[in-house]
Amino acid sequence: MGSIVYIQYYKSEQILRNNFINKHKIEALKIKDKFKNIFDKALYIYKIHEQLNIKNTFKLNKFYKNGKFNISQAAKILNSSLERGKYEIFQIDRNYKIINGTYQPDIGYDLGHFPAYKKVLDNVFNGKEKIDISYIHLDIASKNLKKYYLIRSSDGKYLLQSAYVLDIYSKLKKIYKFIKPALNNLKIYFVDRYLVYSINFKNRYQKKLSVNELCNYSKNFLLYFSNNKDIAKKSNIEILNKIVSVFKKHNNMIYKIRGNTLKIFVLINGIINNKDNRMIIETDFNLTPLKTAERRLFKNFWIIFVLMAVFIILMYFFAKKYFIKKLDLLTKAFKDNRKCKMNESFIKEIAELQTSYNKLFEKLNDEIEKNKKLLYLNRRFVVDTIHQIRTPLNVILLNVELLRESCREEEILDEIEASVSMLSNSYEDLAYISSNNVVEYKPENIDIALVLKERIEYFFSIAKSHNKNFLSDIDENCIFNINKIELERVIDNNISNAVKYSKGKEIIVSLKKYKNKFVLKFETYGEKIKDSKNIFEKNYREQPHKRGLGIGLNIVKKICEKYNIKYSHFYQNEKNIFEYQFLVKF
Repeated sequence: MGSIVYIQYYKSEQILRNNFINKHKIEALKIKDKFKNIFDKALYIYKIHEQLNIKNTFKLNKFYKNGKFNISQAAKILNSSLERGKYEIFQIDRNYKIINGTYQPDIGYDLGHFPAYKKVLDNVFNGKEKIDISYIHLDIASKNLKKYYLIRSSDGKYLLQSAYVLDIYSKLKKIYKFIKPALNNLKIYFVDRYLVYSINFKNRYQKKLSVNELCNYSKNFLLYFSNNKDIAKKSNIEILNKIVSVFKKHNNMIYKIRGNTLKIFVLINGIINNKDNRMIIETDFNLTPLKTAERRLFKNFWIIFVLMAVFIILMYFFAKKYFIKKLDLLTKAFKDNRKCKMNESFIKEIAELQTSYNKLFEKLNDEIEKNKKLLYLNRRFVVDTIHQIRTPLNVILLNVELLRESCREEEILDEIEASVSMLSNSYEDLAYISSNNVVEYKPENIDIALVLKERIEYFFSIAKSHNKNFLSDIDENCIFNINKIELERVIDNNISNAVKYSKGKEIIVSLKKYKNKFVLKFETYGEKIKDSKNIFEKNYREQPHKRGLGIGLNIVKKICEKYNIKYSHFYQNEKNIFEYQFLVKF
């Protein structure tokens, strides 16, 4: 009962926990949609300004003359053509450093530390690309979205860059302030191809991190979701692909429980564009309501358990007094093979069961007595019949011997003697079966070799009449403790089967003496016996069309089991071999 209650409690706890998590997953998705709308609008603005931004970037060379780049003038004129957003203008030297720009935090920034950025700069410097257009970045220092357009100066000494900037921070913070009070915490991460940026809503303007610092932060962020520790050793990782791969396994939503907080991370596809960047929203929920509900659930199940235990104990004593005790009396009467006598039970079914049992008991006893008498009479009839057969068999065999002295038809006499001998062998089987449960066959130390030779001689005329002869190889002095009649049954049934079913002329009989056993074998040529296991079962015949009692090998099996003789059949070199191992201790 306790295990059932525990299983139900465990399942209920899982349902409670899953419902809590799923409820907050839905809330996290709603929050995601609010932020996604802002980025969708930003994407639209970038799309409609794309051609204008490219055109204005190529105009930068107009402000570059004799190695000097009039950045402020370029920014003023280009920004005058915009209705939304603004341009930031930069100058990059051959060492991949920003040496001049309208956005002060970026001046002196070394882009060469990041291999992916360095490759892009080289392609433009070397003239492989006339213009490079970046994916949309989130600037960590200003929290503005920026998309960079890069060309080479007319003399090839510098790179001139424009950044189309959209300010979405105020809109994001407005949503943040509206949602944050209901949560433990709310964080937004912007993921581009190589880096992860965290949007800080407490302090908008921060110190610009170096490329190496951003790389380390991005790797640690990825390690939070991945078990691949080799990430920390790699210098140039496409963070975006790794993040997308991890979240894809969880339907773009991962939750983690840390202490008393449920952290739900939602990956937003289609932020700015599907190829180069994503946004992850982390919503932290307090687990206190869940834990309170779990404690309440545990308390309720504990009360249920106690009530069920009390109910079962009361039911047990009630059943023991009025039900189990009565059934015990009925069961005891059944085991003792007698009528059931007990006081009347107020339980109707038990009273009816007692009455039915007593009636069936009387009826069954009457039938048993009748069957015992019939079985006794049948056994007497079989035994008497078998003994009646012995006398005429002996007379026939004696007369065959007398006829041999006066009759020249030896062949006819051999056939008569063989047939009578076979009949005598069947008689001996029936006599053994009928008397096995009555007569005690006591074992004695017998030389198996002597008995085997006697039985081969006995079956000589039978084998001859079937155009078969014996080939024997018998070791002397094989003494074994066994009843002689039972040993004869083992030998006779094997030889009899060999005579009847062998396809060849030779019946090979061997008895070999080994260190701790004697091995008796009967080998005959013929078709393979298909079922070596069932051949020893009662009434089984390998060839149903051949008539026989089907009891011979079953008698052999029972005798072998009685004396711990190992018996087996196998087919080898076109011969059926029956092998018997008599285990002895010298």
